[in-house]
Amino acid sequence: MKKYLLLVALTGLSACHSGYHLANRTANRIGVDSLTATADTSVANFLQPYRQGLDRTMNEVLTHTTGRIEKGQPNGPLNDLLTDALLQQASQRYGKPVDFSHLNFGGIRNNLPEGNITTGSIFEVMPFDNQLVVLTLTGEMVQQLLNHFAAGNKLVVGGLRTKIHDGKVQSVTFTNGRTLQPNETYTVAMSDYIADGGDNANFLKNAIRRENINYLIRDALIDYFRQQGKSGQPITPVTDGRISIE
Repeated sequence: MKKYLLLVALTGLSACHSGYHLANRTANRIGVDSLTATADTSVANFLQPYRQGLDRTMNEVLTHTTGRIEKGQPNGPLNDLLTDALLQQASQRYGKPVDFSHLNFGGIRNNLPEGNITTGSIFEVMPFDNQLVVLTLTGEMVQQLLNHFAAGNKLVVGGLRTKIHDGKVQSVTFTNGRTLQPNETYTVAMSDYIADGGDNANFLKNAIRRENINYLIRDALIDYFRQQGKSGQPITPVTDGRISIE
């Protein structure tokens, strides 16, 4: 592939009482051909060990799937899998149960392929260095959070089931047996991006408590899939219908 650099020479700048003006210009096109350019072997040799190490890391097989796992709206197998994984890993890292988890739908950047799931696969799904945080919210704030994302049909949660009508959450049941009460408090594991007010969720800045647990969401997912791989059982794409539209 040949690319070009356009060199523009400005000549004949003449002065007048008000400053300078352009009197003449010339341009030359210089071809840059990637096929004929000579590689710098010293740089390539210097980078080779790093490239090999990166390849080994990214190509590590964590687990296997029986089919392609895709995200979807209002529900999708990938939505459920990732939020359940996040909830499990957050609870382990946090040291106590977390009521539910939340992921930004737009932050899920790729689907998972059929067959081998590698570390590189998880980087493609979650390429951002977002930190996992745990917020303590009142039931009223949880309702606001759910409604905020339900309105755009982008609610991605783990640890609860809900029904949505006209873009608003009508009922919430937590898988740990709790019910949503306005004056009670609940914990949610989520991205620092959303906790910081991303996707117009500025109300989360008023959380009762915010705890940073020094754990990248991507690392949490890698750890989860590695644990699944040790079980010897492949992952099957399935959604449990936790979010339904009425």
